[in-house]
Amino acid sequence: MTTKLENKQLFDEKRKLYMEDKITHKDFYLWLASFIGVTKAQLPVSQDCINASQDENLNDIPLQLWDTQDYIVRLKAYNRGLPWSKSDTVCVLKALARS
Repeated sequence: MTTKLENKQLFDEKRKLYMEDKITHKDFYLWLASFIGVTKAQLPVSQDCINASQDENLNDIPLQLWDTQDYIVRLKAYNRGLPWSKSDTVCVLKALARS
């Protein structure tokens, strides 16, 4: 099992690849979801709602719905020793929803 420091270092390496456009936004956030243990079970909306979205970034689904899962997702990230923001939660959940 890795330590929180090792997890943070791995996170920093992946984020660097993302910031340098070496991996896509989607790939980074899907990796992050897997790394912290977030699954589609944490999605705040149904697959029917996702399928009905008319926006490729799911921006027609109210932000407040995505935010409702912040506590659960944030706790998973903190348990791995990662810094976290509400926007990270939303990006992880939307990447999962689109996958």
